[in-house]
Formats: sequence, structure tokens, C-alpha cells
Amino acid sequence: MTQDPPIGGIIPLDGAAPELAYPGLSPQLLARVKQLWSAAGIEFDSHWRLGLRSLPGFRALPRIDRATSSTDVDLVFLFDQCVIWVRALQAAADLGRQQQIDGLTGAQWHGLAALSARLTEQLAALRLLALTDLPMPAMQIARAVSEDVDMTLVLLIRRKLADRFAECRSVEEASAFWRRHIAGGRAFRSISEKLYTVGIDHSADTDYAKWRKSVLTTLGAAVHSNALSSGPAKRGEGNVLLNGDSLHFATFRMHELCAFAQLVAPDLTGALKTAAKGRPSASPLAALAAPMNAILVNQIPSLSAPASGADQAARRH
Repeated sequence: MTQDPPIGGIIPLDGAAPELAYPGLSPQLLARVKQLWSAAGIEFDSHWRLGLRSLPGFRALPRIDRATSSTDVDLVFLFDQCVIWVRALQAAADLGRQQQIDGLTGAQWHGLAALSARLTEQLAALRLLALTDLPMPAMQIARAVSEDVDMTLVLLIRRKLADRFAECRSVEEASAFWRRHIAGGRAFRSISEKLYTVGIDHSADTDYAKWRKSVLTTLGAAVHSNALSSGPAKRGEGNVLLNGDSLHFATFRMHELCAFAQLVAPDLTGALKTAAKGRPSASPLAALAAPMNAILVNQIPSLSAPASGADQAARRH
């Protein structure tokens, strides 16, 4: 997203309404999201402050005077909903691990807590990079987000693999685990096979799989920036993605994680609810994990595709 000044606007006071952090936000989207929260029986404003306002490096969006639509602001608002959910997921998963709640094995709770904690850090960094207009490192983090989403889903699907992940005790063991079970599309294949059993076809020859591969190829090229340009990335040229593309893809993948996790692990929502109830005072965020599953899934139709370099790259492949 292009903005002036690039670093972000004034941070609203702690007690300010959340919408003040999103100047230009669609009133319809705001009303829709608040309605979803209300229907789930949870109050939006206070939990937004708890889950998002307290995020390390939090910045409000600047007002974009030249904006012709609310699309950029709406995207950040939806992205921020994912941040709140994954922070709640991490808190609930940690409680589930400590209490050994039924529904997931100890190793699966361990993996879910570890990966959701890592996703929280990645999303916080991606948000900050997008608001400071640094698309290249944002691309790298968006790819890492996607890989961790796949890894989380695989650990929910394959309990023995979760056991092996939990047994990793060194960087070398973790790297070997990654190369053997996750890298090179191995995780995606396992997820596709499991989703096929519940009626979702994500096999390699589908449009979805081809689109996903093209986006990940472009994101992966950011690791070697000279593959895209000989100097600093110029926004919108060639295959260089914009900040909005990285935010959009990360939001899309978090929506998938939320929806697919409930399909491949039907007991997950109930287990998260039980974990939060077991120690209600341990983490106020943990109680959000279960009800926010439905909230996030219902936000999926609100995520419109950005008209930018990612679409052009996908069409070329």
C-alpha cells in the first residue's frame, strides 16, 4: 500500500474506538465484522485492544487522501482479525498442552502452540513491513506464513508426524524434519489428500493449486532479490509483488488454516473451548480461540482479490 507518511499514522489512545486506527475503512465491513462478534457473544472493541492494540510494533494506518476506494484499508482490517485469532489460538493451545486436553495429542498441542506463536511473530512483522512500504522482506515473510500454515495442518492430520516434530531438540533435527516432511510441497500433498476425503479437491492440476504455485514461486524469488531486479524493488514492475499482495496472501492462508483445521480436526473447536475454560484466568485471549473460528470463516467472502502485480503474475503462468 502506498501512503504518506510511509511509517504510519498517529497511534490512537488505548481507549479509542478501533475504527480510528483504520481511516477510510468501509462502514459496511466494520458493521459486518462487529455483527459477527456480537452474534458469537463476544465484545469487539475491548478484545481488539487486547489482541491487536498490544501487538509489538502496532501502528495505526495513515489516512490515504488519494485513495479511490477502501480496499487497502479493508485488507489490513481483515488481516488484523487473523492476528487476533492466531494470538488467541496460541494462548488456548498452550493451555491445552499444559492440561493435556482431549481432542488432540500432547504432541499436537505442542505443535499447535509452537507454530501459532511463530505465526504471531511473522504476522506482526509482516504488518509492520507493509505499513513501512517494504515489499521485498514482506514477501519473504508471507512465504514463511504459508509454509507454517501447511505445517500446522499436517500436524493436525498426522499424529505420528506431530510426535516426530515434538521430539526435535536441536536446530539440526528441526531442519532435517522440515526437509523430510514439509519442504518441496510434501505438506501440501498430505493436506490435499485429506481434504479430498471431505469433498475438497486441491490436487496439483486444479486452478487453485496452479495459482498457489505461481504465487509461492514469486514470493520465493524474494529470497534472491536479484532474480527480480538488479536494484531496489520498484513497486508494480515485473513479478515484484506489492505490500497488498503479501498481506492478501497471508490473510487468505490464515483463513484457510482456520477453515481447514476444523475440517481435518473436527474436535479442535471443542478442545480449544475446553482448554480455555480449564484456566480462565491464565490468558484472557484463550477464550477467543473457539468462537473466533466461526467469525474468521464468515469473513472469507469479504476478502476481495487485490488488483495488482500478483494477479498479473498468476495470469502469465
